[in-house]
Amino acid sequence: MTNDWVELAVVTQPHGVRGQVKIKSFTEPVDGFAAYAELTDASGLPVKLTVQGTAQGLVIATIAGVQDRNAAEAWRGRKLGVPRAALTPIATDKQFYIADLHGMAVISPEGAPMGRVVGVANFGAGDLLEIEHVSGEREFYVFTDANFPTIDIDAGHITLTPPDILPTGSEEEETT
Repeated sequence: MTNDWVELAVVTQPHGVRGQVKIKSFTEPVDGFAAYAELTDASGLPVKLTVQGTAQGLVIATIAGVQDRNAAEAWRGRKLGVPRAALTPIATDKQFYIADLHGMAVISPEGAPMGRVVGVANFGAGDLLEIEHVSGEREFYVFTDANFPTIDIDAGHITLTPPDILPTGSEEEETT
């Protein structure tokens, strides 16, 4: 399961008045996305940028042709990425690109369908998979090895072991 274009970063907002932008990166190192010669926006428009530095986990950069704050504002929310073929090959079966998870089936340890991955988010404390439940409801699960013991890219599914957050029913209920 692969995508032809992989998002590596997104422009969050202008920085200053001379056309610089702040970029949220999904690469390690944080400015790693800028090293790709084939960097484009989601529509395929080539993007040439120069990293100026970092601030509070964001990359500060100039984009070729962007001269002022108004032009930089037009880039707000624009996704930056590369063709899948430009990515470094995965070294082990324990590694994967986040883009590989989109659309994957989620199954129980017994193999029963539970849903599919519709998004991946990170609000600072770690990755969360957004899973559309087979019933059509959306739920968020913390992405950890404890909850997701098997990610099988070749088979196109993730095995989810739900966290033990519900009582097992063996405890006696207190009545007041």
